[in-house]
Amino acid sequence: RRSLTVSGAHRLPPLSLGAFAGAVCALAPRRHAERAIPASVASRTRAARRVLAPLAAMSFGTPSQSQMSVLSGSSSTIALLVGAMPLLYLLWPRIKALFARRKLPPDEMPSDGVWDVATLAKFNGARNPLCLGVCGKVVDVSSSENIRYNEGLYGKLWAGRDATYSLATLSLKEEDVNKFDFKVSDFTKEQHKALAGWYKHFTTKYVVVGKLKEYDGWDFSSVEEEAKSQTPFGAPKTEEPAPAPENGLVFAKGDKVWIRAVQGPLEEHNGDTGVLQGYNAEQKAFEVRLDSNGEVELFKPANLTKAS
Repeated sequence: RRSLTVSGAHRLPPLSLGAFAGAVCALAPRRHAERAIPASVASRTRAARRVLAPLAAMSFGTPSQSQMSVLSGSSSTIALLVGAMPLLYLLWPRIKALFARRKLPPDEMPSDGVWDVATLAKFNGARNPLCLGVCGKVVDVSSSENIRYNEGLYGKLWAGRDATYSLATLSLKEEDVNKFDFKVSDFTKEQHKALAGWYKHFTTKYVVVGKLKEYDGWDFSSVEEEAKSQTPFGAPKTEEPAPAPENGLVFAKGDKVWIRAVQGPLEEHNGDTGVLQGYNAEQKAFEVRLDSNGEVELFKPANLTKAS
C-alpha cells in the first residue's frame, strides 16, 4: 500500500485492501435483500462476504465505525431498489406507452372522408379520437361512456374496427370484427333488424366522419330504410316530425342550419346559424348549437332550414 501525493502538496489517505473489503461487506444486502433477488445471486453474495470479511478485519486500514454506519444504511437503500426492480419491469411498457401518447400529436382524419381498415385502426382512442365502422360509415364515438380505449368488452372489441357483422349477429367474438366475407342478404330477418337498430343508434347519436373503402359497391339501402322505423335506446322513429313540413327537408346530426321565423324568447336568433346536435323527442324540437354564442337551444323543425 502506498500513499499518494497530488502536486507534491496534498497527501491522500492510504487505500487499503481491508477498507475495500469492509465496504463490500457493508454494502452486500442481507436478509431482506436476499428475499428480493434470485437465489443464485444471493448465494454469490454470501460467498463474497465470507471471503472478504476476514480481510476487512485486518488491521491495515479498516473503515471507521462512522463509515461503516453510513455504508450499512446504504445497503438498506440498495436492497429496496433491488426489490422494486421487478415491479418497474412489469409497469415499464405501460409507462412508456403513456409518455408516447402524450408526446405525439393526434393524426388527422382523412380529408376526403375515405377510410380503410388500416387508417381506422389508428383511431382507437389511445391517441386519436375513437371511431368504429358500421354499414360502410365511419362514426366518431369518442363521447361514448360505454366504448373506451382498452376498457370493457366493447372498447376492446370495437374501438378502431368495423363492427357491422358483429352488430348484426350480436356477436362479441374477436373473429366477427373487421369481417367482410358476408352479404347483407345472408342476414336473417332478426339480424337485419338488429343491424338497422344499431345503424340508427350510431349514425344519429354520433358524428359520421367518413366512409369505409372496404365497403365500396355494397348496398346497405335496406338497412337504412328499416332503420327509419327503429327506436334504439329510446330514439324516435325517423317518421316523427324530423322533416320541416314547409320544404320537406330531412335533417341529420352535424347539419349546418339557419334559424328563421322564430317567435317568443328565442326570436333574437332569427338569421343566426348553428350546427344540429340531435333531436329531442319529448320537446319535438331540434337541438342546435348556435354559432353566435356556442349555446345549445331547441328549435321546431319549421324554424330551421339547411344553410348552403
